[in-house]
Formats: sequence, C-alpha cells, structure tokens
Amino acid sequence: MRYSADLMLIMDEDGPSLEALRAVATRLGCDRIELSDTGDLPAILAARRPTIAVLAIDRIETDGYGVLQTLAEHGARPATLLIGTVYARVLASVRRAAEARGLPMIGTRSRPLDEADLERLLAAHMVAAPSTSREELVAALAEREFSLLYQPKIALASDTLNIQGVEALVRWQHPRRGQLQPRQFLDSVEAYGLVGELTDFVMTEAIRQAGVWRQAGMSLQLVINLSPRLVKDRGFPDRLASLLRESNVPADQVVLDVNETAGAADRDLLLDVFTRLRILGVGLSLDDFGTGLSSLTELYRMPFSEIKIDRSLLADVAKERDAEVIVTAIANLAHSLNISICGEGVETREMLDFIRATHFDSAQGRLFCEPVAPCHIERLVAAWPDTAPATFGVPRPIKAPADDTTITRRLKRLHLASAHRQ
Repeated sequence: MRYSADLMLIMDEDGPSLEALRAVATRLGCDRIELSDTGDLPAILAARRPTIAVLAIDRIETDGYGVLQTLAEHGARPATLLIGTVYARVLASVRRAAEARGLPMIGTRSRPLDEADLERLLAAHMVAAPSTSREELVAALAEREFSLLYQPKIALASDTLNIQGVEALVRWQHPRRGQLQPRQFLDSVEAYGLVGELTDFVMTEAIRQAGVWRQAGMSLQLVINLSPRLVKDRGFPDRLASLLRESNVPADQVVLDVNETAGAADRDLLLDVFTRLRILGVGLSLDDFGTGLSSLTELYRMPFSEIKIDRSLLADVAKERDAEVIVTAIANLAHSLNISICGEGVETREMLDFIRATHFDSAQGRLFCEPVAPCHIERLVAAWPDTAPATFGVPRPIKAPADDTTITRRLKRLHLASAHRQ
C-alpha cells in the first residue's frame, strides 16, 4: 500500500538511524524528503507540506530545537517524532515545547531505533492522515457533510457526578471514506484557510441544537471550540449575540473554548473581543492549559472563567511526581482567582479519583461517555443517573427511559417540527 503522506527526515547525513528510517519508508511506500542542511527547510515548506517529520533533536550540524521553531513559524503542522541520545526527560521537555507551538507530536524515541517500532508508529499515523483537497472541503461545507456529536461534561461537586453540559465536536461524513475524525481533516482545513467557515457551521448548528434542547426543558451548558480567526474579529461578539437571540439560548449557557496558541497575535484586540464576550455573559475557557509558555500571563490579563487542563499533562500524573505537583498547584491557583477548572481526556478511574481529590470542578472524557449524537444525549440526560457508567469505571450502554417521559415527548415534537420546516 502506498500512503499519500510525505515523510520528512531531518537527521545526520548518515548512520544507523537514518538507514532504519529509509528502510521503513521504503516498506511503507511513502514519499520521502531527506534534509541534513536545515537552511533549505523554509524553501521546502513553501513548496510542500510534509505529513510526518522525524527529527534528530541532537544533530551535530545545527540546532534541532530550532527546526521546531521554523516549522511553527511557517505554519507547517507535520506530526513529529523526536529522536535523540539525550536523556528521556530532555526529550519530553522538547515535546512539550513543540506542542505549545501547535505542532502535533507522535512521541519520542531514544537511539538506537527499532525498525519494527518505527514502522508501527509511522504507519498508524499515515493511515490516519490521508490527503484532502480544498475542493473536497468546500463541497463538504456546501453539501452539509459535516455534523456534530456531543460529549457530556460532568460536574464533580456532588457524589452523583451530574451532567453539567456538553461539548460540540465536529465530524465529517465523507461520501467515500466514511466518518472522519477531526485529526483526519483539520490540518487540511487550516492549510486551506477554511477554519472560519467550519467554525461558523459548528457555532450555528450547536446553538440551534441548544435551543431545541432548551425548549424541551434541557438546560445544558454548551461548549464550543472557537477558531483563532474569529477571536481576532471585532464583529464576532455581535454575530454571536444574534445567533443566541434567534435560538432563544441565554449567553451564560455558552462557553467558548480558546486554545492558548490563539493568544500570540494582537493582545489588545484579543482583550477587546474577550471582554465583550464576557460582558455579553458568555463563558471563556482557556483550553490545553499547562502545555504552553504564556498561560499565567493570559490568566492575569484575559477574563477567562475556566481553564482546561490538557489531557497529556493529566496522563503524566500517574508517571511523574512533577506533573502531579504542577496540576495540584494549577488547581489551587485557579480557585484563588475564582476560575473553575476542568480536566480533559479522563479515561481511567484513577485519573477521576485524582482530579476529584484535587478539587476540579468538572471533567470530560471517554470514562464518562464517548461523543454521541443529540438523541443519545437526550436519552442520557432523561434517565441519569441510571445511564451513568457503573462506578465510572466500566461503562454501561446508554438505555432509553422505561416510559415515554415528558421531556422525550417534547423532544419528539420539536424534532418533527424542525424537520417539517426544513
């Protein structure tokens, strides 16, 4: 099988590691870009966008860390595997710094490299990242091939762990490749400058759905990821206010997730947009907190109402004492500033126990529920806590309520009315 991905090897000119990677690339049948002189990197990035990069961080000829900066500065987003002979802790630090610049990371490996391990890592990512043309994406937006799933956000204040709200998550129902996850198309959406259009769709559809739920008596907090392009648009708060009025959704029912990498541009403009959103009543959540370098400054200057601890940092808690100390300190800081704190990517009972002991306010993750269609959210809420995972350790299937409850009957009427209008 030949993959559509370009594999960029940024390494020493010769050596066992390069030979191992050449052999893997040949077996996978992917296109290969080899680069020993990183001075050529900007010209290459202007002509091609590698899907995957393997970077020897301790290269002798140049600063491997500087390569990551160059990738970020030129808007390249290859999934990157870091290799080196440096200590594992140093590799982990470089990985976190790269993630803070918006670079997706495959992981780290120390030399010497194992070919079978490399092939497994790279092949899995290539399968997950096929190429997508701009024409496909434009047609998908026009034909409404995108849809939303919703993942519950769980309030941790009580023993019953109630459903506080839902996060809207976009999916692409591709006519040939089936349902695609965001990681399979968002890089292309960004590369072709279509993030704003996709975010507009997500915003409009999610608020419409929240209005339907509200009419049926379900008042759920709605979490929406906000595009960096809209963060820089002074007219966005007014358009959002109009959308909320049209669907009869209170502003304080909506929380916008803002990735901290969006805060690198005009900070006065960001402060203006964020402040107007907060005056409107919309919540602002600083997403992926703990992976960047400017988080504390953003908390001080910007009117955030919530911070979300990145899943990679929470996952490190079980392995590294330093991560546990940092997460505990962040939770204490957030509460001191009257900011709520949410844990992302909660997948184990041990992780849930930790964030509850650390006094997190809310959590999301597959431990509670996979992203599901709106009708499943309705059934989940209507029968909670019977539909909750058993002890939040072994998920139970979502079951419909035993009788046709009032909320279910109202939802059916609203869905039928909405379908008739369309």
